Amino acid sequence: FVGRIRRFLSLGAEEPVALVAEPKIDGLSASLRYENGRFVQGATRGDGTEGEDITRNLQTIADIPDTLPDGAPAVFEVRGEVFMSKADFATLNARQEEAGKKIFANPRNAAAGSLRQLDPTITASRPLHFFAYSWGEVSEMPADTQSGFLEKLSSWGFVINPMTKHCDGADTALAAYEEVGHARPTLEYDIDGVVYKVDDLGLQERL
Repeated sequence: FVGRIRRFLSLGAEEPVALVAEPKIDGLSASLRYENGRFVQGATRGDGTEGEDITRNLQTIADIPDTLPDGAPAVFEVRGEVFMSKADFATLNARQEEAGKKIFANPRNAAAGSLRQLDPTITASRPLHFFAYSWGEVSEMPADTQSGFLEKLSSWGFVINPMTKHCDGADTALAAYEEVGHARPTLEYDIDGVVYKVDDLGLQERL
């Protein structure tokens, strides 16, 4: 992977290719749009072009800030994953079964079903979380690296996955993979693996 990046970008063998590694959360993707520092709209990914408007439901999630601090871009879309912890999933299913209601097959289905409720008070009663990891439309980028962008999100009140790692090359990227693999059975949320992103956003743009 790193070798292909070097060749495509015509980088020398000694030039570093820093990466950011993060667990790929098995939840429901959501995009949050902020205008002039206020959260104004939230949507599912849908078909990649058009998603469902779930603004009122997303507003019930404590991990999602209602406002951004002064200095944030006028238009700022944050992308991330809504999920339910394994313990909360088990509690919800026990509650559903006790009430004679449908139980969910897995935490992802529970999170998706909770987000798509027509009544946001039902969503509010369910313990949903949000990890932020990327962006959509922005009027101005607040950082020039992936890691710097995540640090900025964290300083603005978003939750970043604590296992996210800055890697200075292939060896540390593989070590991050091993660490996530060992931790996977004990994580309180489901993952599909590890995502790697080139840290330098200028190189990302070229790629």
